[in-house]
Amino acid sequence: MKKIYLSCFFILLVSFTVNAQTPVAYYPFNGNANDAIGTLNGTVSGAILSTDRFGNASTAFSFDGVDDNID
Repeated sequence: MKKIYLSCFFILLVSFTVNAQTPVAYYPFNGNANDAIGTLNGTVSGAILSTDRFGNASTAFSFDGVDDNID
């Protein structure tokens, strides 16, 4: 019976490991809109760097709600 439980545990462990998703891009907004783990950099159009909700400067973008975007 122990072998069955160990086998089931191992199969579940392997299935979680195989199905784990890895990020495609990461945008920390540390002064720009560049991808920190790859080459999918953003192009800022109109948005300006701002402080985040914790008061950290240049770690968020402010949009005017009309035509600003990051592609």
